[in-house]
Amino acid sequence: MRPFLAILRSLSRRYKLIILSLVDLFTAFSCWLVFGPPFTALIASNFEVSLYGVIIQNIYNFIFPTLVTFLYFIQSGFYRSSIRYSESRDLILRSLKGSVIFGVSWGFVYAAEYEIVRNQYLIATILKSLFLAYVFYAFLQISRDFARMILNYSSFKKTGKPILIYGAGTAGNELYQSIKRNPKINIIGFFDDSKALVGAEINSIKIYGKKKHLKQLSDLYSDLEVYLAMPSLSQSERRSIISSLEKYKVAVRTIPSLHEIVANQKKMVEMQDLSIDDILPRDSVENSIISFSGINIMVTGAGGSIGSEIVRQALLGKPKKIVLFEISEINLYSIQEEIESILKVHETSVEIIYVLGDVKDKVRLNEIISNHRIDYIYHAAAYKHVPIVEYHENISEGLKNNIFGTQALCEVASNCSVKKVVVISTDKAVRPTNIMGASKRLAEMVVQSIDAESNKTKYCIVRFGNVINSSGSVIPLFRKQIAEGGPVTITHKEVTRYFMTITEASSLVIQAGEFADGGDVFILDMGDQVKIYELAEKLIYLSGRNISHDGQGEGIEIQEIGLRPGEKLYEELLISGDKFNTSNSKIFKSIENYPSKEVLTKVLDDLYNASMTNDVLKIRKILKENVEGFTEVKNEK
Repeated sequence: MRPFLAILRSLSRRYKLIILSLVDLFTAFSCWLVFGPPFTALIASNFEVSLYGVIIQNIYNFIFPTLVTFLYFIQSGFYRSSIRYSESRDLILRSLKGSVIFGVSWGFVYAAEYEIVRNQYLIATILKSLFLAYVFYAFLQISRDFARMILNYSSFKKTGKPILIYGAGTAGNELYQSIKRNPKINIIGFFDDSKALVGAEINSIKIYGKKKHLKQLSDLYSDLEVYLAMPSLSQSERRSIISSLEKYKVAVRTIPSLHEIVANQKKMVEMQDLSIDDILPRDSVENSIISFSGINIMVTGAGGSIGSEIVRQALLGKPKKIVLFEISEINLYSIQEEIESILKVHETSVEIIYVLGDVKDKVRLNEIISNHRIDYIYHAAAYKHVPIVEYHENISEGLKNNIFGTQALCEVASNCSVKKVVVISTDKAVRPTNIMGASKRLAEMVVQSIDAESNKTKYCIVRFGNVINSSGSVIPLFRKQIAEGGPVTITHKEVTRYFMTITEASSLVIQAGEFADGGDVFILDMGDQVKIYELAEKLIYLSGRNISHDGQGEGIEIQEIGLRPGEKLYEELLISGDKFNTSNSKIFKSIENYPSKEVLTKVLDDLYNASMTNDVLKIRKILKENVEGFTEVKNEK
């Protein structure tokens, strides 16, 4: 039997279709022979007439319907479809239409052979033609099922990754249909706690419904992976299910939620890693589109994590023009490719200008801002990685970019009568323990001072903490380390951080800019701080791995490597401790003190001279004397 099946599978597509069409022809003839005139005539004559004679006598009411049916099959592409995957709705519909054509056309031909047709005879012919169509359709489907069994036959058990589909509804079944033929996947069952489904089966695959079944399956399959296929669940419900799966130490992946499918046009069966919303107890931020109709926008640091997302979201507000200002050629090139694709998809008429430039270059800034008549500026350009800026060779460059680059941009914006400048800051500016944080706090003071002297331009500062998946974020690092088998490295077990997605932070930055009255410091509500150690544990468990303690036992070890120079155990967003509500519950306003213009000018002059000669000791002294709460921490590994 196996050699015969192997020969059939090895045939070319052309010969397979010839065999299948001959089978269809034989099926049509058999149906006509048994359920049509020949067998009826034999029964009526008590089998005294010749079968061959009856066939010859009625052959015309077989040839014509068969010819019409097969012409339809050919014209509709019935035989162009792959046999292996011929169970789609359109092919079933074509098969059904062809069967009806066969039965009905036979009825017309058969009835036309008689000069006088009585009512009773006509009714019987109609019923007979419908029955013939039904039988022919049934045998067509049987022949396709048999062909698929031959082509998909395998004498080996599935050895792919064991998959449990969590959710036996429409999404779960659609996911099953899309992956069932993947040889790298072995679907061992469905899980659904619906009482109406427990114990039932989908395509002979059992539906489990009790938590003990999850334990049994995780014990039976050490590399079990769970596909969460319940897109209509709320975020809190999804998080609850994922949290319950954590103790079984099974890898969890999910299809997009319903709002992601609608908003991002993702496919329902598109598997993806768990998002931070699935893992951490946090309230996500609703994206609110701000209209920029008729406005020219400039984004500095437009190729970075935050800058590029501000550009994407600003596009939704349909501004007149967006200028992407970036010092890195490769970053500008990358965002250019993406933005061009977005413009094609959305068929928008926004003019995009890609500019290489340095925010410290006032001549270049003046040229660009004046030529393009910029109305709004979002200033995201900054050196922000603490260990890099903290290195003594880079301290002066960090100050030049973060402080004097911000000063240059704000002064040019005022001279060019820009309507609004939104400056991105960081939680590390609050009682800083590193040079980068101190430079950002001093940059905030510069913005506030310039705003106090400006009549036409409104300046505001938006301060927030870590954003997930930005360059330097811990989440991508943990995922990479887990994929490589560990260890997962953390600086300290007690380190806590706020978490917000790049999309959420950028949306709130744009919304905060709408509240600007001048000199405002806006703080984003980032929820509760999360222990980095606990986040690492969750990511390890939900990747289907165990945690190895002190290198003992199988699993991934979490190693403490010590706080980096200037790193805090926890984050702060407020200096004064006072914050005021805005109309957006996720955005607060803080009143921050800053020195007089005369004092600040002297500080900046001294700092500029020290940075030009790379006098690091003097730089540290000036920052400690003029940045509130600045205490350098020299952490040892």
